[in-house]
Amino acid sequence: MRKTEELGIGVMVRFAVPAEESFQRLKCFGLRHCQFAGVPDSYLYGGEGRRNTGKLRELMEQYDVACCSVFCSFPGQDWKRGRETVGLTPPETRAERIARACRTADWAKELEIEQIAVHVGYLPEDPGSEEYRTFIRAMQGFTRFLESNGQVLAYETGQEPLDILIRTMTDVGTDNQRINFDPANLLYYNNNDPMEFVEALSDRFVHIHCKDAVRPLPGAEFGQETRLGEGGTNFRELFRKLYAKGYRGPLTIEREIGAGEELDRDVRNAILLLENLKKECVAHGTLFPPSRG
Repeated sequence: MRKTEELGIGVMVRFAVPAEESFQRLKCFGLRHCQFAGVPDSYLYGGEGRRNTGKLRELMEQYDVACCSVFCSFPGQDWKRGRETVGLTPPETRAERIARACRTADWAKELEIEQIAVHVGYLPEDPGSEEYRTFIRAMQGFTRFLESNGQVLAYETGQEPLDILIRTMTDVGTDNQRINFDPANLLYYNNNDPMEFVEALSDRFVHIHCKDAVRPLPGAEFGQETRLGEGGTNFRELFRKLYAKGYRGPLTIEREIGAGEELDRDVRNAILLLENLKKECVAHGTLFPPSRG
């Protein structure tokens, strides 16, 4: 498949919209990079899946689209009931969802995509609990499966406090654990300051969601997403720090509002911001080596 470029700017491609329409939209923005999200059954299973995947491969070649990451999504997730329904942590759905994630990883391998990103969910906090031990065993099996595929697991940041995420990754123990860094999510869920993640884990970053947000208002559970550069992530400084530390991976714009003029305007503004930051950082140079993949 087409190779991604250093600091390639892209958007998320969700399969609720026909792939060709998404790729045409990419071209309208002057982009060629993307992250696939929420691959449906009609691509994953059976003869229909093979036909649709073959057509997708053809369209990627036709439109010169490069994708380096697939974001796993699962049926039945309710973001307002995250602890009970989101990701791989709920015991009731864990086996089914890991099976689906493994199938998604095999599908991604067919397209030569090495990053499998996922919202793992609210991590168990008590390392001595049976809940924690069973979760760690499940994650060891999942990450070893990805390792056998030549793939990495990229934890989407958000619900997980930094110390608990580091402990979990350490206890899982496999070498193919990475970070899909979403600084906006950290504020949306009222978690660590994004710069704390940069300082502690930037050597594991393989993907960045270029998104911004502000923390919850008093009495509110969740924060509010904003246009890139207008929230509380201090995105410009984050970018400069990450570049100085050697990050050269994908820059995927994520703006979670409905399709329309506002979304297109916000995406174009994000592209301009990212292009200017890239030019600034390249002009200043760096003494740091590129981050590992």
